[in-house]
Amino acid sequence: MKTGSSKKYCSILAALLATSNFFIAAAEAKHNSESSKTTNSTNSTNSSNSTHSSKSSKSLTDDIEKLENISYIPGQPNANDHAHLFSLYTPKAKAEKSFPLIIYVHGGGWTGRPTTIPRWVPDFVRKGYGVAIVYYRLAQEGIFSSQIEDLNTALRYFKGNADKLHIDANHIGLWGHSAGGHLVALMGASANSPALDIGGDKSISRDVQAVCDFSGPANLYDLGTKKYPQMEWDTVSPTSSLSLLLGGTAASQKARALEASPDTYVSPGDPPFLVMHGENDKVVPIEQSDDLVAALQKAGVDTTYIRLPHQGHDIEHGKNIETARKFFDKHLK
Repeated sequence: MKTGSSKKYCSILAALLATSNFFIAAAEAKHNSESSKTTNSTNSTNSSNSTHSSKSSKSLTDDIEKLENISYIPGQPNANDHAHLFSLYTPKAKAEKSFPLIIYVHGGGWTGRPTTIPRWVPDFVRKGYGVAIVYYRLAQEGIFSSQIEDLNTALRYFKGNADKLHIDANHIGLWGHSAGGHLVALMGASANSPALDIGGDKSISRDVQAVCDFSGPANLYDLGTKKYPQMEWDTVSPTSSLSLLLGGTAASQKARALEASPDTYVSPGDPPFLVMHGENDKVVPIEQSDDLVAALQKAGVDTTYIRLPHQGHDIEHGKNIETARKFFDKHLK
């Protein structure tokens, strides 16, 4: 390898490691007040080549049906394809019953995968939900729109196999945190847009009934070009994870950055949204959620917006989880 190429490779690798470590630190930070005693499992590990174990803060006991590390691409083997796997958890005593489904999309700066499931999963399953944890291609495995293609494929897989999986195809919600929040907001806002009608069986709709966005970016062009006073995450340099996602800096890839932005697609037919964001978030500026919510409300979309005083980027804990559950109860049950 030439010396110049070697130096460039090392620079990119170092930047990616720094970004990953930043997200790990954010996820492990202590929360203020009640939330200071709780940690988030979803971004605790950013291994790009590992699937999760079935461990969580509450064990997945025998009353929960587990279908783990299965490919959502028909005919594709399950083994060693970390980008296209899902795990599904449903109540075990299902008989002929079908359950509303929550599809959870992980964060990690578009460059990392968790190795554990969110700690809230067992409780949600015991309250009558199916919960699917879905993986997708990371930025280093494919630039945008690879991620939305994968998630659309997964969504259509669940709908097409709803009877077999004992899930209700007409009651599906999306939930994501950070990069996952960005992707679920994009899925919900673009469900009726031909521009992102990619992935899976196109005879199956991409409609969902609810979207829960925790701390997600909404305008990737602004994220990579604007200066936000409290922001500590590098989104501007050519080696940032955002640049990796876009195939270049946001400034140089404006069209793709806007194509990847949820607020580009907001329209009156969008499903209900719950948007939650910490006011002290130094990773994704809260202004990103402010702008998304303004667009949703202008379009007349049923939108609940909760700004969280004294909380940072990691908000997937405590009362915030209960707020999400009540939102899904309202729209999926």
